[in-house]
Amino acid sequence: MKLLINSLFLTLCLSGPVLAHDDKDHGHKDEPDHEQGHDHGDAAHDERTHVEISRELADKTAISSVIAAEGVLQQRIKLYGTLVVDPLRLSHIQARYPGLIRKVNPSIGTRVKAGELLATVESNESLREYPLLSPIEGTVVERHANAGEFSGDKVLFSILDERVLELHLQAFPADASKIKAGQSILVAADGQQAQTHIEYITPRFGDTPTLEVHAPVDNSAGHWVPNQAVEGWITLAETQVPLRVDNRALQTFEGKPGVFVKEALTAGYRYEFHPLTLGRSDGLYTEVLAGLSAGDEYALDNAYILKADLEKSGAAHEH
Repeated sequence: MKLLINSLFLTLCLSGPVLAHDDKDHGHKDEPDHEQGHDHGDAAHDERTHVEISRELADKTAISSVIAAEGVLQQRIKLYGTLVVDPLRLSHIQARYPGLIRKVNPSIGTRVKAGELLATVESNESLREYPLLSPIEGTVVERHANAGEFSGDKVLFSILDERVLELHLQAFPADASKIKAGQSILVAADGQQAQTHIEYITPRFGDTPTLEVHAPVDNSAGHWVPNQAVEGWITLAETQVPLRVDNRALQTFEGKPGVFVKEALTAGYRYEFHPLTLGRSDGLYTEVLAGLSAGDEYALDNAYILKADLEKSGAAHEH
């Protein structure tokens, strides 16, 4: 992403100014009077607090924005764990009557529906063929059946319904008084997130006594895989605040934390840096005590590009 942004800036710099700052004429043909000197100084100060950018460049650099509003701060703890196969969604299929396998349909990796034909078996007793059907919808993860083989009493197919996986998080006894069934969990790994809740908690016995937190995770979109390592953020308490900002938007400029408030212009956008007085934070959002109003639209993703341009502009003016 950084390489892409740098390439965009280089291209635009070669073709013209990247970001506009309402630059004033810095020529020295006329000696300014005292009043003009003050006006120029005010403009220079204003230039160091805002950036103007075209709509096209805002899209190319993916500078997104959100609306400032009230919200919830969450007190959470982070646990580590794994996504595993839900044993209730794994089916091992055998032949009801031992016999000769006449036909086999699916291969490993094939997705089947409940009631779909898996194989045809000829019973040793009746010498009649009967169908072997899938009891669930899912993916064939194991196959031990080929035409011409004897079925015996072995498992011929294993089918996994991976649309729901089970989350196992490891917690220490010190956390036992904090966590309980029903609490919400934010599951995160490799840029993916999912919301779930604690279903139940069980003890684990070993060299180090731990608790195991169990929760279902929706995998209907197929973003998760069995045995994937994940983080689980368990919400312990929630506090409503009148105004909060997303921590991804926070930038530090001239030693002060703040955000860039967005204003639509005829041909683009104006981003004004607003220093903020901040309160409590939960790591994802921070309470705003002063410097921003509900309804203000502020830059979120890639807001650091705006900060970098302000710093570059300030350095150029000082020079």
